[in-house]
Amino acid sequence: MGTPDFAVDILQKLIQEPFVNLKLVVTQPDKPVGRKRILTAPAVKEFAQKVGIEVVQPEKLKNNEEFFELLKEINPDTIVVVAYGKILPKEVLEIPKYGCINVHASLLPEYRGAAPIQRVLMDGKEYTGITIMKMDEGLDTGDILLQKEVKIENDDDILTLSKKLSEAGSQLLIEVLKNIESITPVKQDHSRATYAPPIKKEEGKIDWDMCAKEIYNRFRALKMWPGIFTTFKEKLLKIHDMEIVQDNIFDSRPNGTVVEIDDSSIIIKVRDGLIRLKLLQLEGGKKIGARDFVNGYKIKRGDVLA
Repeated sequence: MGTPDFAVDILQKLIQEPFVNLKLVVTQPDKPVGRKRILTAPAVKEFAQKVGIEVVQPEKLKNNEEFFELLKEINPDTIVVVAYGKILPKEVLEIPKYGCINVHASLLPEYRGAAPIQRVLMDGKEYTGITIMKMDEGLDTGDILLQKEVKIENDDDILTLSKKLSEAGSQLLIEVLKNIESITPVKQDHSRATYAPPIKKEEGKIDWDMCAKEIYNRFRALKMWPGIFTTFKEKLLKIHDMEIVQDNIFDSRPNGTVVEIDDSSIIIKVRDGLIRLKLLQLEGGKKIGARDFVNGYKIKRGDVLA
């Protein structure tokens, strides 16, 4: 059971294992995407159909007798859940012989919830990890089967860190499945729990009063969605590439001020330093490099981004 690309990576590894007899893929329903609201299949569905695995997309799980009967007919040894996006009801949790196993992209009990990879990047952490957990009725509260720590590099973003974690998750999951009868579950220390709630679109709005590292961490965490943005001349301005020029310096100019323009970037003053903007997109326009943006939209030193 899974939905996004992160789950696809793990599904791909599972079907390559000779001892795994995969009977069914469960994913969320197709959803309208983009301005034109085009009905789009989840990444897991697209992959499963390509390799010829049966897919079901229940609108709901609770009190869904047709879905429960399908699972009972399959009679699985275990159900593997990877970023599915819904909490499983008790009726589903009780069906598999060895229970339902979740691959969660954090070192539980830290970062329980829907957006652990984005939140750990936004928080500027140096380490995260993968937890393989036996599911219960709570939100990522089940007993831990195995964990693995993963280092976060300074240049990691949502794409690179997701890839690292999916690879670690695949390896750990296969180890758990091979040794499911001998692994002793360990209860989580609930007093140490932290949470990673879903990302909201408004979190992509840049607050230039933040520190340089805070802004950069938000950029690398929200790169895929919703992206980060500000306003220029009362229009939405998306930032597609940026880097820190310098931090721990201070001057009296307002935060968000354009302080320098060079051949490849627009340099912005923030609370404790400078941020370099390299690839931009003004509302209604295309992604363009900083130099083309300067030439096309006449941004200049002293302008202030809101």
